[in-house]
Amino acid sequence: MRAAVYYKNSDIRIEEVEDIPVASNEMKIRVKSCGVCGSDVMEWYRIKRAGRPGGVGAFGHECTGVIEEIGTNVNKEILCRYEWRIGERVVYTHHVPCYSCSACLSGHTTACKTLHSTKFKNKYGAYAEYVVLPSINIERGLFKLPNNVSFDEGTFVEPLGCVLRGQRWADVGDGKSVLIIGSGLSGLLHLKTAILNGAGFIAMSDVNIHRLKVAQDHGANAIIDATNQNVPKKFRQLNNGYAADIVIMTAPLEICIEQSYEAIAPGGTILFFTSTKPDVSTNINFWDLWTQEITIRFSYGADYRDLNTALNWIEHGRIDVNPFITNVFPLSETSKGFMLTAHPQEGSLKSIIHPQE
Repeated sequence: MRAAVYYKNSDIRIEEVEDIPVASNEMKIRVKSCGVCGSDVMEWYRIKRAGRPGGVGAFGHECTGVIEEIGTNVNKEILCRYEWRIGERVVYTHHVPCYSCSACLSGHTTACKTLHSTKFKNKYGAYAEYVVLPSINIERGLFKLPNNVSFDEGTFVEPLGCVLRGQRWADVGDGKSVLIIGSGLSGLLHLKTAILNGAGFIAMSDVNIHRLKVAQDHGANAIIDATNQNVPKKFRQLNNGYAADIVIMTAPLEICIEQSYEAIAPGGTILFFTSTKPDVSTNINFWDLWTQEITIRFSYGADYRDLNTALNWIEHGRIDVNPFITNVFPLSETSKGFMLTAHPQEGSLKSIIHPQE
């Protein structure tokens, strides 16, 4: 089969690789669509395994497809919501939790060691013509794709699920004021979700004026140009002098961490939805955090509950993801999708790859 092999963001080669056989408790999926995630283009992370299958972990994970082959014991031995059939349209995820460790039992399913170690059987992930799902992924990370949801729309189940989880941890709602730092795809999904969750005043910041205009078109009460404005100060001016009840950081930069601290109100919550490079450090005034009773939350990934909710929201029109799909490429042009994600151009938000084309 054909698969994209990562060397660097601008050098992703389409190579013929071995087609992996399907065991009795596994399933093969013909990949129809795969979204390019911001985590895919973290070159400093992936370059460590450049030229090897998948780069790092599962390469391509926001994916939909059609069941191509079902192992003989799948419908007999695996606990599933329903019987699977060849030809069914599906959404599937590479990371799934065990639901039995201390992290899972305390509700932190995305901190589960099993979740961090699970992935598709083939090393190339969903930037390939096919993936093979192990039994644990079939049981805990496979969903039917409703007929009214396109394959491209279905790729948003994973990123939207991550957003839904983050906003549950941050307790977004009840008319709280929200500052979203970063107006890329994650920021825009946070915007739409915060509106549905019942937030009050919502402002978004970015250095990209075109993305800020998109945010405004999609319901942001205010936008802040971070290139020439003090973001925390401007937010307070726009919010009747008050700091933010909730800050959601979606841009992995040191300055954005500092802005988050400066913009939060007493008793507020900062959600770090993304991470900087591991060696980045920043000065934190612990006294201020303590005396102001600031809550800091982190959110990584999504589990079955989050993904199922995201799928339902998309199916029933709670969020229309189509306006965010700006670029679609065949497998041979995967690198174009990566470069647009790493270095956005005017009008680019989400790139999707079609491995069958």
